[in-house]
Amino acid sequence: MVSATDVAVGLIAWAFAVHLPLVYTVLGLGWLLPTLEYIGYKRNRQVYVDLAHNMASYLITVYAIGGLFGTIITVFLAGLLPIFTNIAGALLWPVWGVAIVFGVAIALPFIGFYYRGFGRLSPMRHVLVGYGMAIALTVIPAMFRLVFAFINYPAGVEVFKSSTSIVGFTLGINWGEVFDNPTYAPLFLATLFGAIAMTGILISSIFGWRYSVDRSDYRLTGYRVGNMVGLVFGALYAIFAGLYVYEVYNYSPTVAWSILGKPPAYLPSALYSVYEPTINLSGIFYADVALGLILLVLILASFKYVNRAVSALKLILVLALMDSAEVMNGLAHLPYAIVPPLNAVPVLVKAYGLQFTLQVADTLKVSTLLTPQLNALLQLVEVQPGLLYGSLVAFAFFNALLLYVIYAALSWKWSPLKT
Repeated sequence: MVSATDVAVGLIAWAFAVHLPLVYTVLGLGWLLPTLEYIGYKRNRQVYVDLAHNMASYLITVYAIGGLFGTIITVFLAGLLPIFTNIAGALLWPVWGVAIVFGVAIALPFIGFYYRGFGRLSPMRHVLVGYGMAIALTVIPAMFRLVFAFINYPAGVEVFKSSTSIVGFTLGINWGEVFDNPTYAPLFLATLFGAIAMTGILISSIFGWRYSVDRSDYRLTGYRVGNMVGLVFGALYAIFAGLYVYEVYNYSPTVAWSILGKPPAYLPSALYSVYEPTINLSGIFYADVALGLILLVLILASFKYVNRAVSALKLILVLALMDSAEVMNGLAHLPYAIVPPLNAVPVLVKAYGLQFTLQVADTLKVSTLLTPQLNALLQLVEVQPGLLYGSLVAFAFFNALLLYVIYAALSWKWSPLKT
């Protein structure tokens, strides 16, 4: 029997699984488009400018749908995990604020200005607008990745016992330590380089598939550029993803245990019951490593010839790799919504005692934050469980509709930019 907790976590994971490939594509295109345009102007190759202009129209559509799913995730978190959302919102409100301002008030106008600026601005001025767009788009994941790093290892957080709090304690934050979170920098850089690599592979896959029926210089150039981008930035992604796993191993016992399949060597056996993960995701981790190696072989093969089957396989595998890696990272912290830092245990025990320390750890679990006593929505779902299951069905229908919209957007025919 699937519990309401399973469905709630599943809905959030599903929303992330749709949202992240879209925003990865937006971030990747944000950096690739002005770069392609700059190369085109410098080498006097109009085909590069045409590539940038054509794909800019997709950027608007993908950004809109990706932003929609970001809103869906926020609604899910606020409705299903209000205590966690309140904690993360109250502690990290500047992070959320900066991300929202850049997402709505800065990046979105930049995208429209960049697209409408083709042929209206001087070439180098338009390229500068493009890089301004790329920087604005990069600020958004830079902020949100800090939240993920906070979940892994809440650096700078202080716990204070409180008789007035519904959970028995309040949290403070030292901003001087927040951005020093050791898991943050490698996670953000892996995200940035991974987004560019994934976008490059998607471009090479789509253009390689279309090249069999449209053997134009436009298709071939897009295919070759995508392969090179995928290879270079895929290597950078692998380096920083490996560094991220190393930092997680050192600072987040539950996440490391879930991903690698065994507890970190430094974790005392007396704390195994506290930090044991809900799900062993080591199979997914090693499968992702294998997918990465297969993609490497396919990309290298793509430098020698254009093949529809290889192109289709690259597209499927890169999406599977990105989604599975992100879902793995998003579920590895379970049973916790925020993993208690190991170095805080002796401090809390000394200040407030063992019982209070265990109470803090238990309160930070997802199952606790989903209990009807702390969540008005769950009180309703407990009486009418069909509401949550019905939401799952409606969400599945919405995803099917979304796939059709994306297909319609990608079916538009391109036309060279008039000069």
